[in-house]
This record gives sequence, structure tokens and C-alpha cells, in this order.
Amino acid sequence: MEALTTDRLPSREEIDAYGAAAEKIYQSLRSKLEAEHWGKYITIHPITGDYAIGRTLRSSDKKLRKKYPNVAFVTNRIGYRAVGHFGGTGASDGKRPKGGKHAQRQN
Repeated sequence: MEALTTDRLPSREEIDAYGAAAEKIYQSLRSKLEAEHWGKYITIHPITGDYAIGRTLRSSDKKLRKKYPNVAFVTNRIGYRAVGHFGGTGASDGKRPKGGKHAQRQN
């Protein structure tokens, strides 16, 4: 798999493979990320494994974009199923973990 770039539209299969690679990276970092950065955004380069964390989607993307200007990334909100939401908490089980601001989730 090669990096998706902004100069062409990728196929559905390429997008799915890119997303799966980013998800694998996120899962390998999940416990540390959720304990230390709950609610922040992580932008991942699925090919290199590089990532950046920011308080906003734009700030995490901007940090990685400096190094890889024309590459597509995958962004997740740490501890949430989706990057954004309409109403509710958006958390994977509907609430933040107990035990303090950055308590580790128990699944």
C-alpha cells in the first residue's frame, strides 16, 4: 500500500485499506492515548505510522501536514467512536471513564 495523495481520487478499496491501517496504529496506542489525551484529536499517517495529537482536528492535522504536505491522513477523536457528533456525548459507551479526567477505559 502506498500513501494516498491529494492529486487524485482514491478507489473505495484504497480508502478502506488506508483506514484499516490507521485503525491498527490507533489500537496499538489506544490505552496510552486514552489515559493521557482523552477527547483530543489524533491524525495518523497510515503508511509511516507517524501521528500528531492536538486539541482540535485542525491543529493535529496541521502538525503532520508540515512533514507530509500532499498526503491524506486519518483523524480520530481519542476515546470516541467518531470525530464529531450531533448531541449526546459521542463516547463509545456514552460516558467518560470513571476515576478522573484521563482514567483508562475498561472494555
